Amino acid sequence: MSDKSGTKLDIDSMTSIVILITLLVLLSLPISVSSALPQKVTSTSHSTTNKSEIENLTIADAAIPTIDSKTLNNIGNNLSSQGKYKLALIFYERALAISPSNVRVLIDKAEVLSKLSRYEDAINTYNKALAIQPSNLTILFDKANILPYLGKYEDAISVYDTILTLNPHSSNAMGRKGLNLYDLGRLEEAISYFDKVLGADPNNSAALYYKALALDKLGMYADAIDVRNKILAIDSNNIDLLFGNALDLSHLGKYEQALTYYDKVLAIDPYRFNALINKAFTLDNLSRYNESLAYFDKVLTINPDEDIALNGKGEALLKLGKYDKAIQYFDKILDINSSDSGLLVAASKNKQFALDALKNAENDVQ
Repeated sequence: MSDKSGTKLDIDSMTSIVILITLLVLLSLPISVSSALPQKVTSTSHSTTNKSEIENLTIADAAIPTIDSKTLNNIGNNLSSQGKYKLALIFYERALAISPSNVRVLIDKAEVLSKLSRYEDAINTYNKALAIQPSNLTILFDKANILPYLGKYEDAISVYDTILTLNPHSSNAMGRKGLNLYDLGRLEEAISYFDKVLGADPNNSAALYYKALALDKLGMYADAIDVRNKILAIDSNNIDLLFGNALDLSHLGKYEQALTYYDKVLAIDPYRFNALINKAFTLDNLSRYNESLAYFDKVLTINPDEDIALNGKGEALLKLGKYDKAIQYFDKILDINSSDSGLLVAASKNKQFALDALKNAENDVQ
């Protein structure tokens, strides 16, 4: 500790420097500590009130060296780790003002821009880094991974192709190329890349999952079930996979088997909405109308205005010959004015069918 004219600052300790630099940046002052700060600051009384933190700092007699780009980048990284992305960006910019070709700083800046959802700026920054290191796989991956956020799937695929030229055995690049092909609707190609991943790692759950989704979109339901079952052999309670199998079995007309999977889903989550309503329709397809009514009621307990359930229950009642009750549910759909125009038309036709059936029944009685 020195006398009252100043407090000795340990140059190895960055705490006070970081605080001061941050404040100076926010005030748009120069970042060079040696040129921006006086060599001595008279200490203020601790009893003084309404003084800022910067006014209470004192600087050593010894000159403080100018902060280099590496230190600025480290400060930026520390701020980024705390979620202070905009402030971190200021330090990266200052670091690049000193060292414009510092690839490490460019990468860190691009990552923060991406976290701020400034994807175009992030890509431009990655491009600057790639101009210096065109074969840097880390930069190529980072760039490719944010291109889909801008809907630039073809561009992402092109970057993954570059990666695969540099590293033909990269499962990560193969899988991500497959995802972008999937998003473009190029499903057969996507499957071929998921298969390449699975060739190296047969139990890769992500590749299996998206391959099953692609097979579903191609209407290859049995194949999709086989793929999901490979994951279920490891993760038997994966509710999304169980539900997917239930849907596919329904598509194949295997309603009893579908019910088994819906029951597995509902054993895990008794209130899973899409499982309840799909089980109701599956029971209806099996002509088990009274049982289907119970599940439509469970759906309507959760959401009394669920138009699909209202129509489903109305149709089940119609099939049971309970025309008066069926009309009540078709009227509810018409009253809530469903946004589904096709459902409104179906409800109107079903109601008219029920009215005609009632009229015919009355005529038969007479």
